[in-house]
Amino acid sequence: MNIVEMIARSHNGRGLEVLGQQFGLDRRQTLEAIAELAPMVTAGVRRNTRQDDGLASLLEALGGGRHERYLEDDEAVRYDHVRDEGNAILGHLFGEKQVSRDVAMHASGSTGIGAVILKKMLPIIASMVLGAIFKQMTGGGQQRAPQPAPQPQGGGGLDDLLRDILGGGQGQPAPRQQPQQRAPQPQGGGGLDDLLRDILGGGAGAPRQKRGGYDDGAVRRGRETLDDIIAGDTRTRSGNAADDLLESVRRRTGQ
Repeated sequence: MNIVEMIARSHNGRGLEVLGQQFGLDRRQTLEAIAELAPMVTAGVRRNTRQDDGLASLLEALGGGRHERYLEDDEAVRYDHVRDEGNAILGHLFGEKQVSRDVAMHASGSTGIGAVILKKMLPIIASMVLGAIFKQMTGGGQQRAPQPAPQPQGGGGLDDLLRDILGGGQGQPAPRQQPQQRAPQPQGGGGLDDLLRDILGGGAGAPRQKRGGYDDGAVRRGRETLDDIIAGDTRTRSGNAADDLLESVRRRTGQ
C-alpha cells in the first residue's frame, strides 16, 4: 500500500471524509488533492534526506513523536490543530513559504480545486505523509509491492483506487473498512529505533552528532529503507514527476 492509499484509507476507512469535509470537497476531489499534494511532500522528504543531517533529523523526528495519530485520530488532523506543526514540516522540507504557494497553484491547475483550499490542505497532508512513513518504518503499514504512479484522466492507478475506495466510482457508497491490526512492535519501535541508535548513537533523544560524524553504513540503510517506502510516491496524479516540479519551483524562488 503506497502513501496516497494509506492516507485515503486512514481513520478506519474514513480518511477522505475526515479531510474533505473540512474544505467542502467530495470524496473524488479529496483523493485527487491527496494524489497531487502527497507526492510533492514525499519529493521534499527525498531531497531533504539526501544530506546526512536531513536523514538523521527526519528519523529523530519520527522516533520522537506520535506521528501515527495523524492517520488515526480525527481531531489530530483538524486544520486548526495541525496547522502549526504541518507548516513547520513544510518549512523544513520546502524552505520558503513561496514553494508551498507554488505547489498549491500547480495542484489547483491539475485538479480544478482552488489554490487557497489546497494551500490549507498542505500542512495536513504533510503531517499525514510523515504518519504513513512512520507506520511503514515500524511495521504498522501493510507490506507493499512497488506501485505504479497514479495516472491522469481517470486511467490507471488513480481510477483503480477510486473504484476500490468509492465502491465502483464516484457517487457509490464506500465499503465499510475494518480497523487495521497493527503488528506488535518491540519496545522502542523496532527497526526505526535500531536505525536511530546506529545513526545517532543511542536512539531517539540521543545527543546529535556533528555533521559528517554519522555511521556511513547506518546512513545507507536508513536511506535505502526510506527510498523503498516512498519509491512509488513521487509522481503526481497528473503524471509529472514531483521531484522535477519541486526543483523547478525552487529554482524560481532562488533556493
